[in-house]
Amino acid sequence: MNEKMDKRKAFLMWSILLIAMVQMPNLALTPGINNIKTNVFPDKSLETIQTIMNIPNLISPFVTISVAWLIGRGLFTKRASIIGGLFLVALTGALSLVCHSEFWHLVLLSICLGLGLSGYISAATSLIVDNFTEKQRQMISGYQTSFINGGGIIMSLCGGLLTTVMWYGGYLMLLLALPVGIIALLAIPKVSPVKQEDKTTGVKPKASRLPGDVFLYGAFIFVFMLVYNVIGMNLSTHMKEMGNSAIAGYATAIQMCGGAVCGIFFGRLSRKIGDYTTALSFTVIFVGMTLLNLFPQSVPVTFLAVFVAGAGMSLMLPQCMFSVSKVVDESNSALATSITSCICPGFGAFLSPKVFTRITTVLFGDSTVLRYRFVSFVALACAIAVFAIITVRSKRGRKPV
Repeated sequence: MNEKMDKRKAFLMWSILLIAMVQMPNLALTPGINNIKTNVFPDKSLETIQTIMNIPNLISPFVTISVAWLIGRGLFTKRASIIGGLFLVALTGALSLVCHSEFWHLVLLSICLGLGLSGYISAATSLIVDNFTEKQRQMISGYQTSFINGGGIIMSLCGGLLTTVMWYGGYLMLLLALPVGIIALLAIPKVSPVKQEDKTTGVKPKASRLPGDVFLYGAFIFVFMLVYNVIGMNLSTHMKEMGNSAIAGYATAIQMCGGAVCGIFFGRLSRKIGDYTTALSFTVIFVGMTLLNLFPQSVPVTFLAVFVAGAGMSLMLPQCMFSVSKVVDESNSALATSITSCICPGFGAFLSPKVFTRITTVLFGDSTVLRYRFVSFVALACAIAVFAIITVRSKRGRKPV
């Protein structure tokens, strides 16, 4: 990057990137689900355990939007939200050491994790909008997704290893949020929840109205997650049909590696093609899923396919975040980023199996090959539609950003 940062901004940037590494703690917990069902709470159904462990995804959007509303009205600071969230996640990890014998302990841990994640995921992203220039935001947005994927790899591998020692071992990975929280405490500037000019007038700051572009990019992310989540949700079943279920975890890690590598080069690509990057993200999903359904018995091709598809995450999310950052200001950035980084991707991922698994089961039965084939064409149709939308906006004077 040609544009230099001062030391304070560089420290803040690294703090935001480290926060991104603890943005996917669920990947440290999911390897223990089978053990929880079989050995810890055998009287509970698998669906019940999955539902309880999915509580963070259920409550996070609602809590996030509430926190963003408070921040937008000057009643709360992003610094307090981020640091409080990180410390609560770390506390959840520590709490698992003493709360792991009763089923209600599992519920408690899920609630605490959901509240903690709600505090820092979108608020940390909004710091990019508030503190960096346009070129810096473009670069950091790509690096952020690389760190999210890199952190996901660490969480899944280390969490899976710890789960073999004790069923709640994955929760111990949440303790990584503690040093990250300490760094954030030092790096994030102390900003008063009420602007200085408002202290003299006694009038609370009023958040600017959200531009329509926020909802457009939110819709892009929602549809993308509907499609993208099909890959991971069906990967273990797909590889079981191949007779290679034991290495499904490696395939997941490789998928995240694709996102991590692509994030490094995102800034350069985004500067060249702008919002067309979002259409490209659907295209790489199409390529990845096509490889999966054309070569269902080849492990090397499967690894290549998930690596390519994983790159889509680091094309769609940072581009939408960067584009949103150009149309919002400090008063509404928390709310805007909560929509694009939490609510839309969260609901998209949650609804993905309910949409595509149900449709493809009715049409093709349980075949993951045909499921991937069907969704690959959906991804291609989405790529064409998004390309057309961006082109029309460009011709109407809305230059792709």
